Formats: sequence, C-alpha cells, structure tokens
Amino acid sequence: MNAGRGVTAADILDDNRGAGPGFDALRLLLSLWVFVLHSFAVCWGAEFAGEFAANPLHRIIITPVLPMFFIVSGYLVTGSAIRTKSILTFLSFRALRIAPALVVEVTLSAVVLGPWLTEKSLSEYFTDPLFIKYFLNITGSLHFFLPGLFAHNPVNGIVNLNLWTLKPEFYCYLFISLLIFSKLMFSRKYFSLLGLLALFAAAAYVVGGKNLQNFVAVADWKFLILGFILGCSAYHWNDRIVVTGGRAMIAVLVACLAFAYPPLIILGLFAATYLVVYLGMRRLYLPGFLRNGDYSYGIYLFGFPIQQTLVYFLPSEFTNGLIVLVFGLPLTLAVAMFSWNFVEKPTLKLKNRLKPGYDAAARPAPLVAAL
Repeated sequence: MNAGRGVTAADILDDNRGAGPGFDALRLLLSLWVFVLHSFAVCWGAEFAGEFAANPLHRIIITPVLPMFFIVSGYLVTGSAIRTKSILTFLSFRALRIAPALVVEVTLSAVVLGPWLTEKSLSEYFTDPLFIKYFLNITGSLHFFLPGLFAHNPVNGIVNLNLWTLKPEFYCYLFISLLIFSKLMFSRKYFSLLGLLALFAAAAYVVGGKNLQNFVAVADWKFLILGFILGCSAYHWNDRIVVTGGRAMIAVLVACLAFAYPPLIILGLFAATYLVVYLGMRRLYLPGFLRNGDYSYGIYLFGFPIQQTLVYFLPSEFTNGLIVLVFGLPLTLAVAMFSWNFVEKPTLKLKNRLKPGYDAAARPAPLVAAL
C-alpha cells in the first residue's frame, strides 16, 4: 500500500484473497431494498406508484437500487472473467448461478401457484398459450402473465415483475463473452475506451431529451447496462480507487442530488459506483442466521410472486404495504434459504468439475496493457 495514496480497493482485495468482504451483505441489502419497495407497490398499483415516484425525494430511494445491483454484478463478473479466461467456462459459471433457481421459480409459478389461484378451470389454464409461453422466462424471453392469475390485484396479472432484469443481464454476459474472445477484457486501456464510448452515448441520449428512467423512476435497461459497464471499469481500476468514509459521504450527497434530478442521472451512477466499491470493501454486519448463505438472489427471485399472493388473499381493508412486508419478508426469506441450500449451493459446487482447482476468491493475474 502507498501510504500517501491511502488504502485502495486493490489493497483490500489483496488482504482478503481477492474477495471484497462486504459484497455478499451488500447484495442481500439491495434485494431487501427491492422487497420493501415492492411491498408497497403491489398494494398501490401502477398509477399510484407512478404518482409516488414523481416526487424527487421518492426518486432518491427508488432509482439507485437496480443500477447498484448491476454495478455489483459488473464488478464481480469482471473478476470471474479474468480468472477463468474462457468464454465457455465463464458462461457455464453464470448459468450455474442463475439458471437452477430461475427454473424452480418459473416452474413453481406455472404448475403450482397458477393452477392453485387461477380464475380459469384447470383445462382452460393448461391449454392457454400463456401457460407454455411462461416457461420462456427461463431463456430470458419475458412473459409476465399466467392464465387467470392475479387478475384483480392492484398490479393486475403480473406474476413476477422482477424477471424483467434478466434480459439486460443476459446482454451484459454476451458483452463480456465478446470481450473475452477479443482479449479486450484483459486490457484496462481498451476496456476503459469502451467504457468512455458507452458514457458518451448515454450522455448524448440524455442531452437529446430522452429519459433513462421509466414512469415509476426505475432505471431502464440501457441505464442498467451502463451501470454494469461502470462496475466492470471499477474492477479494472481497483488500484486507483481509494476507499474512505469521507469520499463515501460525498458520493451519497452527489447520488441524492443526481437521482432526484433526472438530467444528472449519469452523475448519480458514478457516485453509486463508488458507493458499491466502498461498501463491498467494508465488513458489513449481518445477523448470524444471514451469514451462512447467499440469499439475495432467492429474495429477489421469489419475492414478487409471494407478495402478489399475499395481496390476493388479503381483504381490501388490509391491503397495506406494511402488512405485506411484515408477513411476506419472513416467508420469502425462508424460501430463499431453501433455494440456496437445496438448489443454488449444490449446483455451484459443479464449478470445480468444470474448472478443477478454480478458486472464486483467488486474486487474478495482473491485467495486460494496464495503464
């Protein structure tokens, strides 16, 4: 460590065998953040949620969460790509992380939740084209509806809104695969040039009067991919990112201002990137029962269908976000723990068969052509 420079992200990674000590906790907190927001949104419906999000102060708590997810993903996936150095291995590892729980969630929604709560007869349900199309979610082809399910909920008909982020995430993995093939993934200089091009394109998009948020202040897919690219870039520049509490506080203030005022949204993304790296390098406290697994994906994946189911059963006078949160969170966490222990964790053990001796926390070799 350079004493005059301060402690960098690279220094902390070196001290922790290449793993940021706070990333697991950060992903969990982000998934809980999404769950809390959705607990109220599923009770309000799209129109009222849009009115809520029109308030600049509300945008501060809505807009950053999904971009931060993608920044985390870009940062961690870059490390994985540099370690594996193989497109096939990289994509196999991504499939092992995403596909098993996704297959379970989509299947349970289609063959258990749907037949249980549908307004249609079972013969109508299983012969409706929506039933078969719903399984295409496994491939990233988005389908939110099952026959006769949740038709009278405030967010009517949508089974799992969270699946919409699968498509931009798949695009990000394709982008990384192309960079591995071209060797650009391993060059800080050339990857940084690509990042600058992406930023200029995004800035031109905003200057041209376009919006990088949708009607409920959620970042659209282009902005999520930009966040992913910034996360990748942050990994490449680990040795220059000094992590201090003072800089993190400045980043919080910048992010609050920028996310409240849409024309500054790209500036907010830079601030969010610094916060992701800062928090990822901290040892964040979690209760003991949350330290034994990575439950973030399960919470994100199963949360929305569970929330919609609770709203379906609640009498109208009790359709309240706090009630959905209080009853839904323990249930969702239990499902996420089951998914981790019996679906996700066992399949992740296959990584060592695909690449014997692979260590997910190992520090990668230095980047070529680094500046």
